[in-house]
Amino acid sequence: MTELYLHAMFGLGGGLGAVLRHWIALQVRHDLPLATLIVNVVGSLLLGLWIGYLGGPIDLGEEERRLVFGFCGGFTTFSSFAYQSLELRRQRTIALAAGNILLSLILCWLALLLGLFLTR
Repeated sequence: MTELYLHAMFGLGGGLGAVLRHWIALQVRHDLPLATLIVNVVGSLLLGLWIGYLGGPIDLGEEERRLVFGFCGGFTTFSSFAYQSLELRRQRTIALAAGNILLSLILCWLALLLGLFLTR
């Protein structure tokens, strides 16, 4: 298996994750960036589940690992989260921006831990 193939697997996963993220953003319409919050929490949960399985009872090959981590990287939207938090501060209030930041960090961290817990 070549490095180019492994990079391609990572890119394929990233592309699939980005397409799914975009589809969810089109489905969830709200004044607040709920689609980004949903995607980041779900992505963190998926990553926790996959990390638990990758390091646990199911032995995945390197190409599957690259596909999984590429998917999570393309699916989650931390840069969008940062920009949308800034826009909340500019257009609304610092309290909404701070709430978005805290809620995102806490829920994503808890979702990651839940994914790890569910695989133990």
